Amino acid sequence: MRAGFVARARIVATRVRIGATIVAVLTGVCGPVPVAAVTVRNAGFTAGSDGLPAEWRTEAWSRDGVEFTWTPPASGASGSAEMHNVVPNDSRWCQTVAVDPGAMYRVAVRARTSDVGTTAFGAHIAIEPRVADSADLRGTQDWQPLEIAARAGDESQWDVCLRLGSYANLNTGSASFTDVSVTQIGAAPAATSTSAGRQLARIWDWARASGRGAALPLVGGALLAYGLGVGRGRRREL
Repeated sequence: MRAGFVARARIVATRVRIGATIVAVLTGVCGPVPVAAVTVRNAGFTAGSDGLPAEWRTEAWSRDGVEFTWTPPASGASGSAEMHNVVPNDSRWCQTVAVDPGAMYRVAVRARTSDVGTTAFGAHIAIEPRVADSADLRGTQDWQPLEIAARAGDESQWDVCLRLGSYANLNTGSASFTDVSVTQIGAAPAATSTSAGRQLARIWDWARASGRGAALPLVGGALLAYGLGVGRGRRREL
């Protein structure tokens, strides 16, 4: 009988911990939202040399299938970084930025496209390593804002990439990017100080974006209540 009691006590304690963690994380995620800019070097592509902007590196699935160029600033406006995929390709301008584990960020840029294929992924923001992608631009589009909000996991840095095409989604055409910004829009909740907490916060972000967010507080509350024995009658031991 004692062994059974100990086993039930451990199950209850586990439910309480899980439920409390879910409730605490969601409370932190939905709490006050601080705003702080993250340093993006040469965000407006105003500096460079030898036809390339400073502080940005180029990457591509096929180096021979892309032309990278830089347009210096003129008349007080920002400069821009461009790529022209002469064959179906996945090309990108990237810069590594520092992030706080568990914190929420918004990455934004202005982009335009010319003759980008409409059946594959176009010009967009990609946060690597495989964190999130923004919506994309295809065809021929004038300057438009693009942005994506994402939460850091265990990593302390991201590669912010301005991209034309994607993994197994190669595309042709030209894209231009300028005025890059990275803004912290939410601090890491106290409950996300652990890896499990940060993963739970990411699940919440996904659920909220996909319209399933209302269910998670109910799950956490139910687990917490069940672990504490709320709503259950006492079972008489025989």
